[in-house]
Amino acid sequence: MISQVRLGMNSKTNLKFSQFLGWHLGDGCISITKKYSQYSLTGDITEELLFYKCVILPCFKIIFPRFISEIKFKKYESSSVCGIYIFDKNFVNYLQDNFGLVNGKKTDIKVPKFIQTYEQKKYFLRGLFDTDGSIYFCKSNYKTKKVSLFSIFHYKPKIKFACISEILIFEVHMFLNELGIRNRIQKPIQQRKNEFTMHSVIIDTNKGINDYLKKIGFSNPKHLTKVSIWEKFGFCPPKTTFHERNLILNEDLNILNFYNFDYNLDFIKSKLIR
Repeated sequence: MISQVRLGMNSKTNLKFSQFLGWHLGDGCISITKKYSQYSLTGDITEELLFYKCVILPCFKIIFPRFISEIKFKKYESSSVCGIYIFDKNFVNYLQDNFGLVNGKKTDIKVPKFIQTYEQKKYFLRGLFDTDGSIYFCKSNYKTKKVSLFSIFHYKPKIKFACISEILIFEVHMFLNELGIRNRIQKPIQQRKNEFTMHSVIIDTNKGINDYLKKIGFSNPKHLTKVSIWEKFGFCPPKTTFHERNLILNEDLNILNFYNFDYNLDFIKSKLIR
């Protein structure tokens, strides 16, 4: 185990760094060429701009004070990307030497040995699911003769993390088990012959979802707005934008506009909210 004392960390910084390692394994990238060494952590500008500006950027400045002048937040409207960019060989070396982070494809990545304690695992998982995980909501597939609210509205939440590293998926599965969060590993999928096989772990039971939200939770507003809509209305429509979800929560957009359905909203909520 890497000594946090040697790295100049206190307990609070330790947990923030654990969360950073989750962010990195999710959406981080190290690029090394003969001319430069670059670190980047990027996300979708439409869905995650607030997350990067208000959560990730301040955290970087706290946990990497030695490199604060090199931390650059950038937006690329043309490619719909925003994020943190650091062009500093010393920074890249620091991450590689102390935490074993590698450059290039993440086919065989695994959880850094730095992540050891119960609290570290919680923060690491939050960072991982914040950046590369997803929460989405499904309708019932159960066939009935009569129309059912459960077959119309997306009321059942599922939390999923997928990547090309089978090792990482197994470690995430084990961490969730250690935290008492019921989950399962799904069958690997390869959509095209030339693509990497995707491995995934999913939380899809009511208890598992509630335990995840209580014990780990999200810090990414992209996910938090979906959870808030589900908690408020008992369902959350798919394919909404971050802007639309905020309008729904502020009651400036009727959530039923996403459905061809004219039931009273209060009646729907009374049936779907648990």
